[in-house]
Amino acid sequence: MKKRAPLLRGIIFVISFICLVTMSWAAPPDNFTTKMVTMGMTVPMAKMGNKTRVENVMMPDVVTISLLDQKKTITMNTKNKTYFEQTKQDKVPSMHDPNVVFEKKKIGSETIDGHPCIKYDTVFYTKDKPAEKFKAILWEAQDLGGMPVRQEMIIPEEKRFDKAGGRVVTEFKEIKVGGATASMFDVPKDYKKVTSIHEVMGMGDMQKMMQQMQKGKKAPKEE
Repeated sequence: MKKRAPLLRGIIFVISFICLVTMSWAAPPDNFTTKMVTMGMTVPMAKMGNKTRVENVMMPDVVTISLLDQKKTITMNTKNKTYFEQTKQDKVPSMHDPNVVFEKKKIGSETIDGHPCIKYDTVFYTKDKPAEKFKAILWEAQDLGGMPVRQEMIIPEEKRFDKAGGRVVTEFKEIKVGGATASMFDVPKDYKKVTSIHEVMGMGDMQKMMQQMQKGKKAPKEE
């Protein structure tokens, strides 16, 4: 169980980061589906307004929905029909947040997957923490209203998971504008709300079993 804990935290971090990245898009289109390639994974993703849906390729039954307006993240399991809600806590501020100062400088032009792009060097930070700056390079597709089809974000050491993975490269492929539907971001009515992410990921029973085993162990006899 202890060996699976770091893996679980890693999965949650990757999902949270992916949701954060997609929430940063303020430019149109704001309704699309795509295949997002990041951290060595190809992830199906949908976006509609301030909502995103990300499927977990490491755990195929797990889906994460992020609601920017409500500052909430919902993780649900389509197999055991459970879901867990939690307040969205970003390690890196969203560039879509009105409290974020966003500076952008053109550094070139490139074509990415057939999309003519302008390449920008960017720095962003929150108004209340001007000294805590974050860096990114964006490739904005001019045929998609300025939508970033590739971005490289530099995560400060203190914000990283297990102090690793400072540069995160994300690319968006097979973009289908208008492909998202409202039902993608709703929790089905027959799903059960649970109290932990472990239960959603099917680890709740394992935790209970381990706890029972620990309680069942007899203390060693004194000689």
